[in-house]
Amino acid sequence: MFSLENVMLSIDSFPLKAHTILFTTAALLLSLFLVHYFSRTKIQLLFSNEKFQTLINSSPSLKSGKFYSFPPLAFGLGQCYLAGKKYEDDSKLSHTRESFPYPNGGKASVEWITDKTKTTEFNPNIIAFIIPGLCSKSDAPYLQDLYARLINNNIRPVVFIPRLNDDKFLLPNSSFVNLLDDIHCGVQYVKTKHPNAKLIGIGHSYGANCIVNYLAAYNKEKTIVAGISIANPYDFVGSCWRIRGTIIEKYIMSGIKELVCKNLDEIARGCSLYKTSMQDIINTTKVKEFDDAFTSKAMGYKDAMDYYTNISSDKSVWDVQVPLMSINAEDDPFIYHKGVPISAHEKNDNLLFVVTRKGGHLGWIEGIFRLRRWYLPIVVDYIHWISKAI
Repeated sequence: MFSLENVMLSIDSFPLKAHTILFTTAALLLSLFLVHYFSRTKIQLLFSNEKFQTLINSSPSLKSGKFYSFPPLAFGLGQCYLAGKKYEDDSKLSHTRESFPYPNGGKASVEWITDKTKTTEFNPNIIAFIIPGLCSKSDAPYLQDLYARLINNNIRPVVFIPRLNDDKFLLPNSSFVNLLDDIHCGVQYVKTKHPNAKLIGIGHSYGANCIVNYLAAYNKEKTIVAGISIANPYDFVGSCWRIRGTIIEKYIMSGIKELVCKNLDEIARGCSLYKTSMQDIINTTKVKEFDDAFTSKAMGYKDAMDYYTNISSDKSVWDVQVPLMSINAEDDPFIYHKGVPISAHEKNDNLLFVVTRKGGHLGWIEGIFRLRRWYLPIVVDYIHWISKAI
């Protein structure tokens, strides 16, 4: 029978030379792991405007210049797995949904997040306007953790529910889907509720790409006074090739298939509206195939590559005219890392890029006995920094 005692007795029975080889090998492997681990803890902070130095000096997580990922699952997929867990106490959170019609058809929704056990005195000058990742529900673990952290710091969170994230997917009556117009409706609705508050846009993954594009497209309006981009793909052409044939593509496709199955009637109406084939959509097994068959057509593009090229925020980030902090991990398996435009800060001093070696996609889980999301304190520090500047 296998037991630790038997293993130790077996080791004790080794000749001295075998003992030496065994423990030397173990020590060498441990040393190699530690060298590899600590060589990948340094973070890059890329900016041209010295105003960001004030933020860095006031944020312990940024000032340290290090991110220590949870050692047993420090690799990209391991961090992605951990990203799906909750690390903050969200048992007291309450979601209050408010819906209103889009001018071109369909339903827009936002959810206000509060602590149901107490009345929080929110900062009246700031609202965190949150956009989830593609198909994420508003109670996704990474969002719940963010809400809890914001509320604990007296920052009011509101989450915008894009069409693809809603319980019921509704297309426009007769026009193409325009995500930036949709977001603008959400922003204007929130402003009607709190006209004196300034909005800080916080986007995640696909939602991060949307928030960057929105800030660039509405750079004269500046209703959103600052942005935070978390795990933004930036370059969708490169990222499409990055995930091709991987477990990541299978994961994304499972979400897409679920969306299609739950909304067959609306997808069928979209096929008629946008002159595409329902059978082609049902037969898709790759992300690019689905985007060729449906997404690109619904958004008014010729095909997937045309769609990817036009929505990639690596081109629009140059036009952002408010402070924007972008957080990315080099080992993010969803993203083509070389497509992240980290040199854009050289010509646009509104940009701060925070780049880690480890972190996965929407992960950045640190700790040993108590795990937590490393980037949440940075988000809070950034919002406090912005609130003092406006």
